[in-house]
Amino acid sequence: MRSETKSYKPGESLMKTYAVRKKPRTFVQCQFCYFGDGTLTNGIVWDLSDTGWRATGQRPVRVGTETTVYITLQNGTKSYNVLIDAAIVRWSDGREAGWEIVRMDEANRTRLLDFVEHFKPLERTSEAMGRTHW
Repeated sequence: MRSETKSYKPGESLMKTYAVRKKPRTFVQCQFCYFGDGTLTNGIVWDLSDTGWRATGQRPVRVGTETTVYITLQNGTKSYNVLIDAAIVRWSDGREAGWEIVRMDEANRTRLLDFVEHFKPLERTSEAMGRTHW
C-alpha cells in the first residue's frame, strides 16, 4: 500500500489517501530496463506481481511515464526475459517507483505468472492457523 499526500492549505487537516494494489506482490530481485526520455535506464525490481512491480532505477522517473519494459527473471541458473509492451509509473519517490502493467502478450504473461506463482510465499490456510500443537 502506498500513501500519497494531499496538497495542504492553511486551515485544512493534512490528509493521506491510499491506493490499494490489485494483487499482493512477491519479493524478488530481478534486473529490468526501459527506454525513456531518450535514455536506456536499468534498475532492480524488488516486489513483483502479475499486475505490476516496485523498482529502483538508475535515475528518477516521473509519474505517468509509459514505456516498454524488459524484466529478466532469474530462477536458479536459468534466466527468462519478459517483454512488457506497455507499463506506466503510478507512483514515484525519486529513483524508486511503482509500475503497473498495461499491456503484454500471452506468452510473456504466462512466463511472468509462472514465475510469480513459483516464488509466492506460502499462505497460511485457515486449517493450519486453527491447529495447535501441545
